[in-house]
Amino acid sequence: MAAVSVFAFSHTATAQDCCPKELVDAATKEGKLLLYSAVVLDNEQILAKAFSERFPGVKVDIVRAPGGRLFTRIETEAAAGKLTADVVDLTDRMLAVRIKHLFADYAPPNAAKWDTTSMPLPNLWPRTLFVYALAYNSALIKPPAPTWKEIEDPKNKGKVGVILAGSGGSAWALTMFQRKVMGEGTWKAIADQSPRLFESNGPMSSAVVRGEVTMATVLTATALALKFQGAPIDVVYPKEGLPAAPGAAGIFKDAPNPNAARLFMNWSLSEEGQNAIVERLGGMSLLAGAKKPVGAPDDIKIWIPANDEFDALRDPWVKEWDATFGYRK
Repeated sequence: MAAVSVFAFSHTATAQDCCPKELVDAATKEGKLLLYSAVVLDNEQILAKAFSERFPGVKVDIVRAPGGRLFTRIETEAAAGKLTADVVDLTDRMLAVRIKHLFADYAPPNAAKWDTTSMPLPNLWPRTLFVYALAYNSALIKPPAPTWKEIEDPKNKGKVGVILAGSGGSAWALTMFQRKVMGEGTWKAIADQSPRLFESNGPMSSAVVRGEVTMATVLTATALALKFQGAPIDVVYPKEGLPAAPGAAGIFKDAPNPNAARLFMNWSLSEEGQNAIVERLGGMSLLAGAKKPVGAPDDIKIWIPANDEFDALRDPWVKEWDATFGYRK
């Protein structure tokens, strides 16, 4: 069964020394790390800047691609002995399991403070939590009601953006939520409103900002990062719950820069690093004591699909979703 968890996020955080001097010195000597990520590039660049502000001697280079493409790239490079990445963060945690032999043993210093329920392996950590909410153009419309039913309402026909079910792990979690929590007829009810379909959250958020659609199912970290930059976009948190897909971040066994990789992961998973995700992107966290986004309810219902269903239902349900929405690859 899929799990619904209620997290009470703290409003304050204490600094945590995730990174002993010996590790910082060793990482600085290496001077850089290469991150493969399925996270929106703009978001990763913001987080890389926060890391570099803390550790100016370590540069973060980023290769960004959708989860499926990134997985294929990793498999291909590893088979050829040409995998040069140090760290990866995949939005689809079950894809990461398929390459588990490539990952080093790893746990952060604060491992005991993490909710590890959804972790597929003990060395793959939810550095990022991809949470969907309802985004809207704050210059064009008033805040919609905090319910997912808004995207089924005929008054919004042709004005809604929807992420493709098969575009990645977080989109698949949203798709599962719509059917399992909102009901069997939800996909058709949304499709009947002639939504605009998007392959990723970045272009969809930009479409909301430009007014091409007035609301959309968007990751909070993507939408709120634009809001923090002054764009006319905001989110509401539907009362039925927020579908989420914890990422799977790990260090490769043959990482060329193992100390820089460990420093990056330690910081990313620390309270300081997680709060950077919240404060700079509007993201959320499974770390006990992490902050919550400004304006979010104190008790947020996070819906995370169980790992077995997340994997087993994907192919048949995505095929059915594509047919319902008239989408052809």
